[in-house]
Amino acid sequence: MTVPHCQVVGFGAAALGIPLAADRAGHLSRLAGAGLRFLDAAPDRERLLRSRFPYAIHSNSRAGDFTDGVCPTGVLGRALRMPAGRELALAVEQAVPLRLVGRFLNDIADVLEQDVLSPTAVRLGARVAELRRNDDGTWTSLGADGTELTTSAHVVLATGGWEDTDRTARDLGVPPERVVASAELLSGALDRASAVLRGGGRIVVVGASHSGFATVELLLERLGHRLTAGAITVVHRSLSLSYDSMQRARAEGPLTGQTLTVCPDTGKVNRFSGLRGRSRQMCERVIGGVEPRVRLCAAGSAEARRATADSALLVHASGYRTADVPLRTASGEWIPLRTRRGTTAVDDGCRVLSRHGGPVPGVYALGLGYPRIGDDGVGRVGINLFHGTDADRIVRALDPAPTSAPNDERAPSWQGR
Repeated sequence: MTVPHCQVVGFGAAALGIPLAADRAGHLSRLAGAGLRFLDAAPDRERLLRSRFPYAIHSNSRAGDFTDGVCPTGVLGRALRMPAGRELALAVEQAVPLRLVGRFLNDIADVLEQDVLSPTAVRLGARVAELRRNDDGTWTSLGADGTELTTSAHVVLATGGWEDTDRTARDLGVPPERVVASAELLSGALDRASAVLRGGGRIVVVGASHSGFATVELLLERLGHRLTAGAITVVHRSLSLSYDSMQRARAEGPLTGQTLTVCPDTGKVNRFSGLRGRSRQMCERVIGGVEPRVRLCAAGSAEARRATADSALLVHASGYRTADVPLRTASGEWIPLRTRRGTTAVDDGCRVLSRHGGPVPGVYALGLGYPRIGDDGVGRVGINLFHGTDADRIVRALDPAPTSAPNDERAPSWQGR
């Protein structure tokens, strides 16, 4: 029996990059015909739909970043003409509610399932516990009980990331129940924060990331009437803003100690490391003293330690760790993977890297948990990359041409032998 060509572990926002890129390249039907499968841990469709951009905030980028990857004349272009797509088109250069983006991504997924994939191509409730490389070079996904889920020639990991609040609690020496993930608050679950502020408590946001300042903005918007001066503290290791050009950066005057890195593709400064959009505006308001309810503290300072000790709630906003899927060989040996700051490393072709140095044959990854690293050492994260450059590189490698076959390398460098 012919095995499917590719299984994608995850059917969230990043995973949609694979069919979108194939549609742009004109061979989505060929890829689907060769066998394209999606496995997602969501127990039902409603939970899956809610998982794509459930956040109660606006984007830090233009609406066009979410629609540019969709080929208007392709099969999936129908999503552009549906209500969410039309609404995004009217605000192409503006920030938009992320829940609107989520509806648009759900439309793309619906069109994909209705018009392209086979009825059994999407499997929900499929939590992949590990992937096994078989003797013939194919890969088999297994559930926690060892049940074989799918076997395919290639695998794309799009499992996302998670916030390690327990580690943050250990690092700061506070009880774990005092730390909450920024994603929880950004999804609109503000009851804990509201209770803290109602009782006169203070909140510390750990990390000056987009998530950190978006959390600050949401707290001010929804609970600002409960906030007194200095009620929120943002503890940061550094602050970085993005700029449209070096000329603009010099005109505005960069922040003290901020490194300016020019993107060779766009000319933007600190394209991936700097704050953009509303998070940038919030940061500037705090720096400029316009927002007295929020203060900044350098991580490791006495002031930061006091703020942490005095806070009733700490918000983790200092990055994500890969929601990883262990890999092993047919003989049962684990394949150690290279990691960087808690995320699984990939090369410039989005191939997952072994700790021994080489790419693991047939395994690709994209999304929040698998950022490509640029020459500046900064991870490339953004839906326009997951649906654009990253997906393009994977799809080129996956193109089911007649010569395509599983890699049957017998002495692979990725196993360190």
